Amino acid sequence: MMAEPLTVKVLASRVSGRRSPNLVGAIYGTIVATAVVAGLGERHSVAPSRALWILLASGLFFWAAHVYATLLAARIQERRRTKRADVRGAASQDWPLFQATVPLAVPLLLGWLGILGDRTALAVATAVGVVTLVALGIGFARREGYGLAGIVAAASINAGVGLFIIGLKVALR
Repeated sequence: MMAEPLTVKVLASRVSGRRSPNLVGAIYGTIVATAVVAGLGERHSVAPSRALWILLASGLFFWAAHVYATLLAARIQERRRTKRADVRGAASQDWPLFQATVPLAVPLLLGWLGILGDRTALAVATAVGVVTLVALGIGFARREGYGLAGIVAAASINAGVGLFIIGLKVALR
């Protein structure tokens, strides 16, 4: 089997978890990351550097919590001790939950470096989250063989989730 050449498109797909068998983790991670960044965008005193660390720490926390919950549930249901292979498998399976924070981290990093303004970096990171959700909806609908109506519906539902997060942000001002 030939290895796929590492292009920007392939790298972006791997970073966001789209090639992972755990698409739930990629979607859930994107929703959580978007909510975190949108919430931080309401605090005028949050610098992009701090927002970046909060985003990455939140992603790691949710990933670790999900791995722990998966392992604990399996141990209880299967009535056996957890093995190292179980930990490695769960950590790997749930990794897309953390990987989903990476696209949103890019604008925050640009803000930290002074390339984007503070408010702009947070706004762009939130927009990246919504756009990523729409792209995931389109990609999954296409992969499942849906026609145009199905693709538009999936993109619209995912956009609705992202816009709901932004709506909560605006409502809580």
